[in-house]
Amino acid sequence: MNASLLVIGDVIDDIIVVPERAIRPNTDTNARIEKTLGGSAANVAAWAASSGASVQFLGCVGRGDLARNESNFAAAGVSDRLQTSDRPTGSIVVLVDGDSRSMLTDRGANQDLNLDLIDAELTQVKIVYLSGYALLGKSAESVIGLIERAHRHGALVAVDPGSTGYIEDYGVERYRELLKHVDVCFPNLEEAELLRLEGQLPLLVVTDGERGATAQLEDGEEISASGLTVTSVDPTGAGDAFCGAFLAKFAELGAGLNDPAAIKVALNDGIEAGAKAVITLGARPSL
Repeated sequence: MNASLLVIGDVIDDIIVVPERAIRPNTDTNARIEKTLGGSAANVAAWAASSGASVQFLGCVGRGDLARNESNFAAAGVSDRLQTSDRPTGSIVVLVDGDSRSMLTDRGANQDLNLDLIDAELTQVKIVYLSGYALLGKSAESVIGLIERAHRHGALVAVDPGSTGYIEDYGVERYRELLKHVDVCFPNLEEAELLRLEGQLPLLVVTDGERGATAQLEDGEEISASGLTVTSVDPTGAGDAFCGAFLAKFAELGAGLNDPAAIKVALNDGIEAGAKAVITLGARPSL
């Protein structure tokens, strides 16, 4: 399949817990609990497809979950090529407290995603998106090798860093040096303050919730877009929705990394998708 966007990274089963009140230790607390589909990269793929992009996804799931996940991606309009593992598909318990989330993570089969096997899929795509979570446990040589192969095929490479906790686990300086090889990076404000990537990349897009987002070009020019105020139901996946919609529009426009007008349009599309995500329980678009 020829796709405008190739998404590489994690597949997760989310268990989202929204307590009715502050959690009481050592006893019961009523809560709304939903089992939903997740994984940062899988979410980005679904949001990009719902925004009109032609999307292919590469990830790794538990062997027994292959058919279920293939069906889920097909329902979202995403073409997939899934590696399999003897480990179970990754899972996360997400505890939601207003606009805040705490996540308890078992990465499972995602740990076995083999970046070195990815090559033919990089041909004839405009953009390769790599989830920061997919970098965990991978050598710098493996990650940089994938980025270089994508560049040889003429594709831009975009990365969402993941989370501050995992960035610190990986090593902030080591992570920063790795990200200098990519074309576009999508940190939230907290991740941006930790990584300090200003002027280091062709395009740095920093999201800041309902306050909007700012794109910084390599020459220092900044393009900002205001956020949308909505009543949050579940903020899980809002950043993924932003990335998916931004990249879908960017690919559609055939934009360059120094095209302020196109970047502005993509920012607004991303913000609109992020707002939709926070009023939806779960991290993917409603089917």
